[in-house]
Amino acid sequence: MIEIFYGGVLGILTALAFNRIALFQVEKRTKETEKIEAVRNTVLIGVWVLLSGVLFAAVFALFKDTALRLEACAYISVAISIGIVDLDIKKIPNSSVLALLVIRTAALVYAIAVAKVPLKECLIPSLVGLAGGFILYQLPMFFGIPIGTGDVKYSAAIGYCLGAFGYLQAALIMAAGLLLYLAYLIITKKGTRKTAVPMGPYLSLGVVATVLFPMFEGLSKSVFSSLF
Repeated sequence: MIEIFYGGVLGILTALAFNRIALFQVEKRTKETEKIEAVRNTVLIGVWVLLSGVLFAAVFALFKDTALRLEACAYISVAISIGIVDLDIKKIPNSSVLALLVIRTAALVYAIAVAKVPLKECLIPSLVGLAGGFILYQLPMFFGIPIGTGDVKYSAAIGYCLGAFGYLQAALIMAAGLLLYLAYLIITKKGTRKTAVPMGPYLSLGVVATVLFPMFEGLSKSVFSSLF
C-alpha cells in the first residue's frame, strides 16, 4: 500500500515538472498569450496533477517490477504532455516524440542486457510496431486526407514503445474516442466529419489505456515466438 502512495506522490511531482516542459514547448512555438496562459491555467494544472497522481498510483499497483513501473510512468507523462500541447497549439513537439524513442530504447537495452529477455519478445515487436505505426498514418495521404507530420511521428513512436499488438490496441481506443467526439460534433451541430481535430489527445488516450491494461500482451508473445 505504501508503494502505491509513493507512486501517487511521484505522479504529482512529475506532472508539475511536465507542466513546465509543456509551457516551454508552447512558448517556443507561439506568441499567442491565450495559448500560453492556457498551460498556466490553475484548473488545468490541478486536473493534470490529480490525473497523473492517480495514474502513477495505478501503475505501482498493477506492476511490481521497478523497471516496468518507470517505463510505464514515463510513457504516461510524455503522452499526457503531448495531448495537452497538441490540443492547445495543434502541434506535437519533436522533442517529446524523441523522448519516447529514447525511453523505449533504454528499456530495450535493459531488457536484453540485464533481464535477458529474448529479442523476439521485445525488440522485434517494437520494430514491427514502429513500421506499422508509420505506414498506417501514411495511408490517408494517398486518399487526399491530410495528416500532420507530427501525428505520423507520434504514431510511429507509439508503435515502437508499445509493440505491434500494443499499437493495435492503442489505435482502436483512439478510433473509438474520435468516433465519440465526431458523434458529439454532429449531435450538437458544432462540426462535421470534415472538422479538423488534433489527433494527439486521442493517440495519448490510447497510450495511457494500453500501458495500464495491455490486452494483447500474451497474444504478442505467442505470435512473435512462433514466427521467429
